[in-house]
Amino acid sequence: MLVPLATFGTATASGHSTFCGGMALSDSTVYDTTQVTERPVLYDAQPLHYPAKARARGVEGRVLLAVTINADGRPDTQSIETISSPDSALTDAAARWVRSAKFEPVCRAGSAVRVRVGIPVDFKRGL
Repeated sequence: MLVPLATFGTATASGHSTFCGGMALSDSTVYDTTQVTERPVLYDAQPLHYPAKARARGVEGRVLLAVTINADGRPDTQSIETISSPDSALTDAAARWVRSAKFEPVCRAGSAVRVRVGIPVDFKRGL
């Protein structure tokens, strides 16, 4: 299955579940990024943990996860899929980080909806 992917935008001070100004739709439709006008915007997450063993082995790079963001702005933890990753320890750390994230919901016709996005998580040893 081909999943249209997009990265998310930058955080704003208005991050909260009423971002759309309307109620979340009660349907369970998951839209792709071509069906909505904005991307989810990250506004809160726990610090990203770089696994010590992966760092010691010199492993670094980008983990790309496909994730459904629910209408309340929280990731659907059951939907997290790895698209690409240089190492399984980095994949696990990236997935833990995404589970802790909160996003401004995506809107469609003034109501918050679910959307499938790609989230890149970068691990660099020098940072």
